[in-house]
Amino acid sequence: MDIAVVTDPTGLVGGEVVRALGPRYDLLVGLDATAGPTTPAEPTARFRHHRVDLADRAAVSTVLAEYGSDVRLVVHTGREPEGQDPMLIAVGTSNLLHAVHARCPDAVFVLNSGVEVYGTAPNLLPLVETATRWDLPEDHPAHDRGLPEARHVDHVERTPRGTALLAADLAAQDSGKRLDVAVGVFRTAGLVATTGESPFAQHGFVSALVRDALRGSPFVVRGFGGKQVRDVLDVADLVEMFWQFAMAPRPGEVYHAGGGRERSCSLLEAIAGYEHLTDHQVAFDYDPEPRYADVRYWSTDTAKFRAHYPRWRPTTALPDLVAAAHRHWSARLERLPGEVV
Repeated sequence: MDIAVVTDPTGLVGGEVVRALGPRYDLLVGLDATAGPTTPAEPTARFRHHRVDLADRAAVSTVLAEYGSDVRLVVHTGREPEGQDPMLIAVGTSNLLHAVHARCPDAVFVLNSGVEVYGTAPNLLPLVETATRWDLPEDHPAHDRGLPEARHVDHVERTPRGTALLAADLAAQDSGKRLDVAVGVFRTAGLVATTGESPFAQHGFVSALVRDALRGSPFVVRGFGGKQVRDVLDVADLVEMFWQFAMAPRPGEVYHAGGGRERSCSLLEAIAGYEHLTDHQVAFDYDPEPRYADVRYWSTDTAKFRAHYPRWRPTTALPDLVAAAHRHWSARLERLPGEVV
């Protein structure tokens, strides 16, 4: 029997793993500590849920021992339980890595990390201010390609979540290099779901902008003149990266996973694009104080992954990603008009 294990199976990334990879395995096992929904958006008889606290090493080990060597893939989505200490990401990752090494050592382990590990390091780039965005000079090697994996992580500010992700990230790399666990680390930026449904339309400011616009609430632009830049990736493209890695793993490898320059925008550009899509003006307020450890610019270079797995390419254009966020929040707010989101 071929089994895949995924944490947070009803979240953005975990839900897409269930949708896209579930049919490729005999059984998909979901691990989730919350008391919320315990089945994926598209239920399947081949899905089994375990309510388990990833901070409980013995409990995690017991669950994986139940399936043992039949486990072929473990995807850890790298999210802490709602409202809890982000450092639980690091603890849970460590416990999962320990259990995989002990109970299913031949399984591939995928960690969904994030570019938050770099903290404010991107602010040290020689950025220039244009009318609508912060950007790199056109002659900079990362202007077109995006930012590669070789970035420093010392002497920077980062959020508690960024610190926790960095600890998890390094623990996963260590397990790959030292213990030969088939670990792959994927550092993501903004994500949007264009297929199925999940509790979150994306990770990043595009979703927040669309949500507030549809609720009729002013979106708060914080700092940098609204010119801070992020890129966006379809979560289906991210899960396809996981799948290609699982078929030919490189233990301890780290990859950037993002949309790149073609799928990047500033907040001001996102507002203009959404207004063009909906033909409605977006109300927003401006706070000159940036969020703690926020950065002016991020655009992802996926050249390393594409060199190792040349069949992969991002598939969804930026306007389609914005439209997907609009569809998601329109449907959700219509279905649950009183919901606080």
